[in-house]
Amino acid sequence: MLPRCVKRAILPVVGLLMVMCASVAAAQTWPAKPVRIVVPYPPGGGNDVIARLLAPKLSERWGQPVVVDNRPGAAGNLGAGEVARAAPDGHTLLMAVSTIAMTPGLGQKVTYALDKDLVAVAMAATTAMVIAVHPDVPAKSLSELIAAARAQPGRYAYSTCGNASPMHLAGELLKLNAGIDLVHIPYKGCAPALTDTVAGQVPVAFNTISNAVGYDKGGRVRILAVVSRERLAQFPNIPAAHEAGMKGYEADIWFGLFAPAQTPPAVVAEINAAVNQALADPGVQEKLRVQYYEPRPASAASFQKFVQDETEKWTRTIRAAGIKAD
Repeated sequence: MLPRCVKRAILPVVGLLMVMCASVAAAQTWPAKPVRIVVPYPPGGGNDVIARLLAPKLSERWGQPVVVDNRPGAAGNLGAGEVARAAPDGHTLLMAVSTIAMTPGLGQKVTYALDKDLVAVAMAATTAMVIAVHPDVPAKSLSELIAAARAQPGRYAYSTCGNASPMHLAGELLKLNAGIDLVHIPYKGCAPALTDTVAGQVPVAFNTISNAVGYDKGGRVRILAVVSRERLAQFPNIPAAHEAGMKGYEADIWFGLFAPAQTPPAVVAEINAAVNQALADPGVQEKLRVQYYEPRPASAASFQKFVQDETEKWTRTIRAAGIKAD
């Protein structure tokens, strides 16, 4: 018979091994039925596009149907809450957008806690945000715009897709980092926001590369920078914001898969591997890039850390700028 102290030392190890074995066993029998990817927005948005591009590749690997299920409502929080309450068996996933990391800071009433009820599984893609100006604005670079704004506080206004939108938060983060005063003009949608900058009503716009690039090519706006960690391969002549001295200033719109908390680690690892495999497919890459999405494969652990960092960054920004959700 083993001494009591030895038993006490062994029991935790045995428990851990049992959990690990259960996780591996779950992965070996998974998926046992169709996998549902909940898109918490209507069809046609970035979440929907990316989910539908990945679904056939995932289905091919897993030998089970992968169904995209649009569950719009409450600015994406309805679908997120549904996934958070689903069985943690890997058969119900959420294709989220970066706003999920902004919700905690905004203090919105939701039925889930991002850090407790969901686990980040696989990053999928990003799309760039841009800072653009009307051609009449003298600034030819982001550095020049910042200098002009410092010289004339409150002189320049910027349009965004809405209050508390990713564009609004990116604008406020620039103001905080650069120590400048820009006036925020929110719109109900990205299209009208950019339209008024094209018309010269609002001199500066924070918008997406997909919306702005056509106007830039036509000379109707001038894109000063992408708010990304580096220049985009498709647009190598457009500087990244950090080149204007804004080190660490990034505000990509990102998309990724989440699962209910307590989903077996081995299942999470399989989903992550399958998504990364799909993102490596040249056909998938081409279809993403033609719509201005950049594949962003990552490990589950690095994606989880990224989401935590994003949540902290945007919570700080929201509090410092005093942003309130509508």
